[in-house]
Amino acid sequence: MPDFASVPEHFIPARIERIDQVTPLIKVFLLRTDPRRFHSRAGQWLDLAIPQQGGEPCVGGYSVVSAPSGDGLLQLAVKYADHHPATYHLHTRARLGDQVFVTAGQGPFYFEPGMGREVVLLGAGIGVTPLISILRFIHAEVPEVRVHLVYSVASRREVLFPEELADLSHAPNIGVTLTVTRDAEDWLGHTGRISHRLLESLNLPREALYYYCGSREFIEDMTELLREWGIPEAQLCYEKWW
Repeated sequence: MPDFASVPEHFIPARIERIDQVTPLIKVFLLRTDPRRFHSRAGQWLDLAIPQQGGEPCVGGYSVVSAPSGDGLLQLAVKYADHHPATYHLHTRARLGDQVFVTAGQGPFYFEPGMGREVVLLGAGIGVTPLISILRFIHAEVPEVRVHLVYSVASRREVLFPEELADLSHAPNIGVTLTVTRDAEDWLGHTGRISHRLLESLNLPREALYYYCGSREFIEDMTELLREWGIPEAQLCYEKWW
């Protein structure tokens, strides 16, 4: 039996309610936990612990992809990795009804009402997860905020929640731009990495808050690109997980 006693006290029990394979490498997990104990801001991450038999739990950090709610439900989108024990377990052994443990939301990467009226979200690959949380939150709670998501993927098959993003893009305050960097033969939209040329073609506001998340290389590239584009440091918000 898993050793639940080995999980630190600040972790909150959570039950896996649903598992969906949404892209070839990404599974989405719906968890139910105690709404009196769990809270998270749009864009934050949490630690998830998986109890093990006779040992310390496997722990991994994952961005919450759902918007904040008070019902105790939260959604995680996890990309397969065989070198990461918690992620490997979620992809290969996790089943409906399993009990895991989560912390409350953590980190300074988040958006709340009053922080800005213009927001630009730049994401690459699985790094889009906290940005989708922010996008969903703005759509549901603060429609007076204008937001544009620019989302880069290697292949169109890797786009997370494509139907939902297409629907959200019809809202008057929301823009969504996808760009594909490889395998683009059947893709008629933007291609290539996020660049000055792409940002300028979208007429993105220079006064916006710029949130961006992805690999270490992506973070470094976007920081340099946005600084060269004249965006002040105070308007740059980026997420690191290394």
